[in-house]
Amino acid sequence: TTFMMMRQMRQLSFPGKSVFDFGTGTGVLAILAEKLGATDIYAIDYDEWSIDNARENGENNQCKHIRLEQADTAANAPESDIILANINKNVILDNLVHLKNGLKPGGILLLSGLLTTDEADILQAAQPLGLKLTGKEELNKWICIKLEARS
Repeated sequence: TTFMMMRQMRQLSFPGKSVFDFGTGTGVLAILAEKLGATDIYAIDYDEWSIDNARENGENNQCKHIRLEQADTAANAPESDIILANINKNVILDNLVHLKNGLKPGGILLLSGLLTTDEADILQAAQPLGLKLTGKEELNKWICIKLEARS
């Protein structure tokens, strides 16, 4: 799922953009966002070890624009151009309203950590929020979904 997220990220325009990485884990997606030109990256994870590891990985990659915080919900998501969430179906569904509310108009939400069987539930929850499916990638029964906030 991380591979698909990274591949999808490389198709987006990051220069000067704000990014929220929900469930950052090792920080690899936040690091890639900065390397692709994002200038304001906020990354959270519920796990203290993940935050420490992400901080170390960011430092090892000379990242200067990543703010890390330990948190277990996207309720305080800053308004962002791009939101990344590579977690799992239940966490995504529990936070989808917060993720949508954190998207700037026309913003992009990349979701993964999802099985192909999760797609219908995610899309059913996304549609009433004004999130439109604009891309999808599948690999070995896992999917990465690209949703866009209607302007």
